Amino acid sequence: MDRRTLLKLAGISGLALYGPAIAQNKYPSHTITMMVGSTTGSATDLAARFSAQILQEKFNQSVVVANKPGAGGVICMLEVAASKADGYTLQTGGLGHNVIPPLTRTGIPVDLTKAIMPIAQAAEFLNVLVVSADHPAQTLQEFIEYLKEKVKSGKTILYGSNGVGSSSHMTSELFGIRTNLKLEHVPYKAAADALIGTANGDLDLLFMNMPPSLPIIESGRLRALAVTSSYRARQLPDVPTMQEQGMNDFDVTSWLGVYGPAGIPQEIVDELSTTLVAGFNTPQYQEKFIHAGFEPKTRNAQEFAAFTQSELDRWGEVAKTAGISIPYGG
Repeated sequence: MDRRTLLKLAGISGLALYGPAIAQNKYPSHTITMMVGSTTGSATDLAARFSAQILQEKFNQSVVVANKPGAGGVICMLEVAASKADGYTLQTGGLGHNVIPPLTRTGIPVDLTKAIMPIAQAAEFLNVLVVSADHPAQTLQEFIEYLKEKVKSGKTILYGSNGVGSSSHMTSELFGIRTNLKLEHVPYKAAADALIGTANGDLDLLFMNMPPSLPIIESGRLRALAVTSSYRARQLPDVPTMQEQGMNDFDVTSWLGVYGPAGIPQEIVDELSTTLVAGFNTPQYQEKFIHAGFEPKTRNAQEFAAFTQSELDRWGEVAKTAGISIPYGG
């Protein structure tokens, strides 16, 4: 056997020896964990499960959704930030987790705005202003007049949220600033509890995300007075926007997407971003998002990073004006 044949055989043996290792290292080669900083059934949880399905279908690898609620999502984000930046630990978050908590909670040991990187936006969803079904106000203007009369009579205006520092909380604070009304916050542990409290008449008002609100509105237990976006919700086409009812520039949409620890290799970020955006934009997943109360709105990694920064700037001003400062006890 000549030298050339020996070298060729050696090369083939080398490929046989190292080929499986190379194949095993191709991303993803094992289970991906999708972290969620809220409870099962929340809007974020739904988006996480849709995202996990898309990745699982594309990569033929298990994607496990792990719920780790607490401290407005900070506990979950700290775990994500501390994980290895290899694409195997991801997070579904958004305005209520990745923007507002880092702006309103003091004493967080890590700068979460830099420790976690945006990968792909999935969708946005409106907040809806709801009151009990038997409330006398039928329009936003009637409602504001009702609140002003209540203040004049020496009574307190109570509003709810699904937690201190949540998007529900911040939207209500913005409403108070815009109407020059003093509102008292009653935080609940979960969206469902706040919605039930409003339906029972325990609260004067509630700004809540569309996904958990929609079933209770449709059941007739809550009345929707306005949506907070610049456009009407396709799920509630007869409910006007805040802007249509005279509150100019009141445009608040919550949004959700997939994040990961900062430092994930760019080629993995690009692959995840491309896969997720393509999946979110298929008719199958657009229908799923719409049915759950979302509005499909995708952004790739670069677009999502720029948008997240703009939201940090915007809501930082609201938090400062409202004087919201919450000690982190983690």
